[in-house]
Amino acid sequence: MKLMLRNLALALVVCFIAVPVTAQAQGLVRDAEIEALLRDYSDPLFRAAGLESSRVGISLINDRRLNAFVTNGQNIYVHTGLILEAEEPNMVIGVLAHEIGHITGGHLARGAEAAANAQAPMLLATILGLGSILAGAGDVGMALITGGQQLAVRSYLSYSRGQEAAADNTALQLLEATGQSPEGIIGMMESLANQEILSEVYQDPYARSHPMSRDRVNAYRNGARTSPYTDIRDPESRIFRHRMAQAKIYGYLDPPGTTLRRYRDDNSAPGRYARTVAYYRQGQRSKALQELDALIAAMPDNPWLHELKGQIYYETGLAAQGIEPYKKALSLRPDEPLLLVGLASCLLGKGGNGGEANRATNEQAITYLREVLRIDPFNGAAYLQMSKGYGQLDETALAQWALAEYYAAAGRPEAAMHARRALKGLPEGSVEHIRAVDILSTSKKRR
Repeated sequence: MKLMLRNLALALVVCFIAVPVTAQAQGLVRDAEIEALLRDYSDPLFRAAGLESSRVGISLINDRRLNAFVTNGQNIYVHTGLILEAEEPNMVIGVLAHEIGHITGGHLARGAEAAANAQAPMLLATILGLGSILAGAGDVGMALITGGQQLAVRSYLSYSRGQEAAADNTALQLLEATGQSPEGIIGMMESLANQEILSEVYQDPYARSHPMSRDRVNAYRNGARTSPYTDIRDPESRIFRHRMAQAKIYGYLDPPGTTLRRYRDDNSAPGRYARTVAYYRQGQRSKALQELDALIAAMPDNPWLHELKGQIYYETGLAAQGIEPYKKALSLRPDEPLLLVGLASCLLGKGGNGGEANRATNEQAITYLREVLRIDPFNGAAYLQMSKGYGQLDETALAQWALAEYYAAAGRPEAAMHARRALKGLPEGSVEHIRAVDILSTSKKRR
């Protein structure tokens, strides 16, 4: 797992206008296992909705609050808190079905128009109010400004309630089309509706930004009444994967001591998984590997266990020993970009000592990283590791180009500096030369 880096305009992030959260501010979490799980939850829903899975992004945000939202076109962001709070996979699936309803309904684009329409009378009222204040009628001016703001908010929230109702209806249709129970999303809505009496400080963002009235819950129940799948429950294999994902999130995002207390007497696979991560984060490699080896003996075909073993070796200074676990993980989960990055990182750790054999190791690592970028073009970690590889091969211009790509992907100004340095040594007309020119051009436009 890798952590990477109250106005109406903010309402354009469907559906959570009350808590404007950006993925960049909170920190994206990259984890192949959890991303695969969310894809497996979502893909049947995408097919039922007529969406092409490869065109819809799903990202995980490091935030313990229960939330999920759609923004930037067809991109769904899921908080770690949603996975942790969901008692069963069906709850997460129901929320994803609802968010897909916003995508198919075109709510993000229409929301921009609704926000603009709502702002127009507010701006007019503000101008008139300021005029009244300057003319000496302060009370009248403030009344105009406040009234305009209230009118704008009521106008947008009325539109928002219509969006939510439409997305709810779509969610029920998608769940029925995929043979899944509506009880998960209903249970989630029941829980959130109970938060209406709480202070906003204690409410989850999902509750504050959705109209979570009892009427809405009742509408869900009425809509689900005819579903033939009400009593269908998640298969045990899916529940197990959900529990493993929860354990992994706790292991990585909680302090290790907290995780060890939470899973102290738990000898289940999720319990061992969480303790493995906690021990490794404490620097107790032997204890971590003891827990992990027991898991691998029980589940030798689980690629994520082998991935974790490789990561533990790499991040505790034994990169060369991480190569075989990563290769095993890739044999079980071919072409997985994050596994390829892990393998390449271990190879680069081994290949940093010079010599012809290590030169071949570095070149192999770069080959893997280029394959990553073919599958996942915006993978910043791949560019960063590629820069290290080219540096170890003394190919300075290519190392600078890779750094420029890394910083450009993160939207950072250092990209231009590294692109200029790269251009001094890159062959004119090469792909890397063209990309470096593009990065420089883009940087100038941002100034």
